[in-house]
Amino acid sequence: MITPCNSNHELALASPFPTPLDSVSFFKLPPVHLSLGAYGRCPHHVAIEQALTHLPVDPLIGNLSTAKLQLCPQNRGRIDVEMARALRLAHPEIEWRLHANVQIDYQPRIVDLCDWRDELYWFAQVSKLSAVLGAPAYTAHAGRRGKASLTEVLRYTLEAEQLFGLPVGVEGHYPTKHDTWLLSTWAEYRMLLESGAHYALDLSHLHIVATASGYVEWGLLQELLASHQCLEVHLSGNDGSADQHNALDVESVPWWWPLLAEVNQNAVLFSEGRQAVVSSSMLRVA
Repeated sequence: MITPCNSNHELALASPFPTPLDSVSFFKLPPVHLSLGAYGRCPHHVAIEQALTHLPVDPLIGNLSTAKLQLCPQNRGRIDVEMARALRLAHPEIEWRLHANVQIDYQPRIVDLCDWRDELYWFAQVSKLSAVLGAPAYTAHAGRRGKASLTEVLRYTLEAEQLFGLPVGVEGHYPTKHDTWLLSTWAEYRMLLESGAHYALDLSHLHIVATASGYVEWGLLQELLASHQCLEVHLSGNDGSADQHNALDVESVPWWWPLLAEVNQNAVLFSEGRQAVVSSSMLRVA
């Protein structure tokens, strides 16, 4: 059995993409923090309670940190200024961040950076919530190919930084049958790196890119992870066909694992792998 990264044992990669790196041995992994979307479609307060009362763990990574928590659209319920203030007051020791199309209206909506020009009011509200939370950054998905060009989305990301007054990062996607998403090929990720925009790099999305293309742009990936433009790195597992948000498998270490040694020291690692929800909390919500 492969031991988690918090040991000093070597790891064996089970991968269709052999690494060109000199070693896949143990390296000191920075703290990996928790994305609350890992609890799936439960209310925000349930996800927060779960994270703070039941130590979140990933089989490969080991214990996850709750020093930084990411509020995500997977969780149900509206986030407003009152909630943001209450979270900051109740947990001043936690660094809070908003991610993607968190629910700020009474109904959930999908709002991506491709929608920037049509959703300026929505982004202004997210900016206000980020300020109340004291968030150091905000990240959002690039979005649908039919809504804008990649060049426009990269420009919108830079414009969003002016509105938010803090780093705003665009998160890339992966190929689909109908080529739905922007930022879903190695060439487009190269454009991202060269644009100067900040970004969140989801390595599970890049596993789908690699599976669909049949190869890995190792040099590009190393540059993307090492760049100061990289605000966050998101970690979870999938089988290469879809974004499944699985926990990482100790019996099948992902091919990108050694590249975590390349991550720039200011980037924050978030685990998005599914966490179990303790039933007693769900009973209190029912």
